[in-house]
Amino acid sequence: MKYEPRNYQQKAIRFLLEHPGAGLFMEPGLGKTSVCLAALHLLKKREMVERVLVIAPLRVCYEIWPVEAQKWDQFRHLRVQVFHDKNRELDLNADVVCVNPEGLLALISQLDVKRWPFDWLIVDESTRFKHTNTQRFRLLRNVLHLFKRRTILTGTPTPNGMMDLFGQMLMVDLGRTLGKF
Repeated sequence: MKYEPRNYQQKAIRFLLEHPGAGLFMEPGLGKTSVCLAALHLLKKREMVERVLVIAPLRVCYEIWPVEAQKWDQFRHLRVQVFHDKNRELDLNADVVCVNPEGLLALISQLDVKRWPFDWLIVDESTRFKHTNTQRFRLLRNVLHLFKRRTILTGTPTPNGMMDLFGQMLMVDLGRTLGKF
């Protein structure tokens, strides 16, 4: 099936291309994943991105990212690896590596910071990283600067105040908007 983005999706794709740090706050089902895949497709063509790390809930890792990549003709060439359970060996031929927050430590422990393999970080369901005092956030915070691009996705940012947005925004812009602490 040919991917033909709707007007709002075209705007979102353009936004991701123009902003290395971005957040897509779109209702569930409006195509955040396909927007990211379209942006990846274009960024790879321009040789601006080689590999993406997607941090998402396990169900999203298995049922959304690989399925969306195979659903659309333009994205079928993209190789998606789910780094989980028995598949805990990083495939450097994959264009997209999906890991759940609980698997992040296992993935990062395999990587050499000096030869970081990922250009783009996408945190799908970013509200899982809104609390900066969690182990998952502290682990991710240590490597955020290694990514050229950082994008957060959520259909429900639902902040109870600035502190609930702080962690999510820190992932996007390394503290330019709300400060580093």
